[in-house]
Amino acid sequence: MISQLCLLLKTFRQVFPRSATFEWFAVAVFGFIVRLDHHGVSSSIRWLRIFPGAYESFLAFFRSDALKIDKIVTHWLKLIMQQGASRTRSGAFVLIGDGIKVAKEAKFMPGVKKLHQESENTSKAPWIFGHHFGVLGLLVANRDKAFCVPAIAELHEGAVALRQLQQKNADACAKRTEKITVVTLMANLAKNIAQKLNEPCVAVLDAYFAVGPTFLIAKTLRGHSGQRMLHIVTRAKNNIVAREKYLSSYSGRGRPAKQGKKIKLENLFSTRAADFSTVSIKTYGEVKSLKILCLDLIWQSIGETLRFVLVKDGASTFILICSDLSMEPDEIIELYASRFKIEVTFKMVKHILGGLYYHFWTKAWPKNLDRALLEADLEHMTDRNKKLITNTMNAIEGFVNIALISTGMLQILALQQADHIFQIHNWWMRTYPRNVPSEEMVKTVIQHEFYHNFRKFKHTAIYRIIRNKRSKIKPDLVKIAA
Repeated sequence: MISQLCLLLKTFRQVFPRSATFEWFAVAVFGFIVRLDHHGVSSSIRWLRIFPGAYESFLAFFRSDALKIDKIVTHWLKLIMQQGASRTRSGAFVLIGDGIKVAKEAKFMPGVKKLHQESENTSKAPWIFGHHFGVLGLLVANRDKAFCVPAIAELHEGAVALRQLQQKNADACAKRTEKITVVTLMANLAKNIAQKLNEPCVAVLDAYFAVGPTFLIAKTLRGHSGQRMLHIVTRAKNNIVAREKYLSSYSGRGRPAKQGKKIKLENLFSTRAADFSTVSIKTYGEVKSLKILCLDLIWQSIGETLRFVLVKDGASTFILICSDLSMEPDEIIELYASRFKIEVTFKMVKHILGGLYYHFWTKAWPKNLDRALLEADLEHMTDRNKKLITNTMNAIEGFVNIALISTGMLQILALQQADHIFQIHNWWMRTYPRNVPSEEMVKTVIQHEFYHNFRKFKHTAIYRIIRNKRSKIKPDLVKIAA
């Protein structure tokens, strides 16, 4: 398995102009997969048995200007496309986006702020201090299973001034034509990924992003022929209101209406119950029978026609919105059902690979700052401190993005090497996957091969890189004499 992992890693060599930077990148990816604890950068040093004196060099790699996350992500997207990224019936790639919050209490860590968590899980605190990342992935599947392969992560909440230091504000935000929020940052992130893919895309988002700016930003991305390159599929809020496309016949006094009749969509579940049709949808590995009503209505928030799909799933009801009027209702439902795949990916990144257990800080961070950094604070900051804070932010995002790439590689290997993994995996599991192994199963196989069967991969590039970074310890003459 390490040989197959090495082939994926070797494709990244063209991204790095210097071999030293690529070698540390390979160590970082391989370290996420084979380490047995989640103590940040030091875990990779310990479990790969790298020379302890190289710890500072490893830290410097994450803060270095040579680590170009944008170029790495661009290559990673091309690699995902080559490995069988899923497409809609019209040929568009499927992007899945959501946010993840991680608790951090370091006083000198950039971007830490007070965050609110809305969750039905009682184990989650309603308020935490930490980072809020916006994450976007691509749906990759075969006939047996689908994964949300993570593509990119960015710090979104409370990071306006930090993004200015990193010089990566979106064009729309840089021109100050709109308010910079978590919603606009996610929409611009999806737009950026669609531009890199240079292919039509559909972004599947949850109800938090069902607001006008999301659709307006997606609308601005056009192809060479003027066609839309990015559409949105999301779940509507319960109080959503739309208008009919056509005006009703005018009668009576007063000025005639300029817009169609206003409709509160939630009321249609009872008032138009007879108009619902029954369809069979394949979601979560099973075929379900749902009742749906599809309507093309004008959403006043953007003043354009959108497709609304009202769904009855037993006693549960919900409304989906799609900006692509040509997409069939059953496909819209199937796409939104795939959104949960990113939650599974979050679990793997956080708990299996430890991709959020980082601790990068800098003394250049202003003391006693109990809020997000503002643009006004930058006016009184030296160029040296700005550079230190920028490098620390790049290190945080670089660490998380490399963890996402490591997770994606496990998912790709699970889809491509399923039979081989099941054949060599001999450890007991409470629940065995049916046709495609999980990321954790692939990780276990690679760990066992690394620690117990090194002769199988001793001729690979990964082994040579790790061996060169291990200390050249002289043999103990006393032990030889014994």
